[in-house]
Amino acid sequence: MGDIGRRLGSKVAKSLMSESSATILKTAKANKTSLSKALDGTMKKSHDMKIFGLGTLATMASRQRYARFTGTMYAVYRTMEEELDASAAISEPVGIVWNPYGSVLRRSERLHQDLLDVQVSSSPALDLTNESLWSPATTAYVHSIREAGQHDRDNKGARLLGHLYCRYFADLFGGSVLATPYRVALGLPANTPRHYEFDFSSVDVDGSGGSRRALVEGVYSSINKAATRMTTDQEVQVAAESMLAFQHNIDVYSEDGKLYTDSVRGGLKVVTGLVADQLRFGTTN
Repeated sequence: MGDIGRRLGSKVAKSLMSESSATILKTAKANKTSLSKALDGTMKKSHDMKIFGLGTLATMASRQRYARFTGTMYAVYRTMEEELDASAAISEPVGIVWNPYGSVLRRSERLHQDLLDVQVSSSPALDLTNESLWSPATTAYVHSIREAGQHDRDNKGARLLGHLYCRYFADLFGGSVLATPYRVALGLPANTPRHYEFDFSSVDVDGSGGSRRALVEGVYSSINKAATRMTTDQEVQVAAESMLAFQHNIDVYSEDGKLYTDSVRGGLKVVTGLVADQLRFGTTN
């Protein structure tokens, strides 16, 4: 059963070999130096591909489990974006990254819409927009983000950039491969989940309409620029916060239980969903 999780993790990793991921990661210039390089190092040290693979497949096992996970991510992103908005006006390093790229990176409204897709027939207890209903891992993650934001405002630091790196780069690199498996496994509406889609038009630097490469390179460059406004200790704090964020993600992905059994169920639903999708496609051509 664990092999299925590892295979999904491998699929996500292999997606990094496309132009939109590993090629960009390897050929980008800004992540070969300064704080961007250090943050890439935290991903290599702290990103547990097995847990990510198993946990992702498990959330495809049922709409109820998907709703719980999407609710958690909504709470996390909503909090992170609120804290980034508040801190960008006070902390220069945070503003250097968030002010030019916040509009295209934001995910919370898209996650909210994704949550509404599966909340109509679900129990009200799954409404994780209500803080009193958050799981322990969700609560710990949200409080960690709030603490980082307050610290940044009090000290003009940039710990929030560690959280920004952990979540948004995951969406930019690995998330893009997951939209179709979720849609077919859970019978979601066409063109969903929405939170894996980005509008690159705001980073159109050559009239081509923008690209994932331009956005990734731009955010990396802004992180390095922000580092020039930080002390060495503040840079270390950002990297440490990124590692903490990765640990929070491990806790979120694994806390719902039945990780192995639900990952098998999720994997089977992806396979049968893809087959059904192909059959439907075939009958319309």
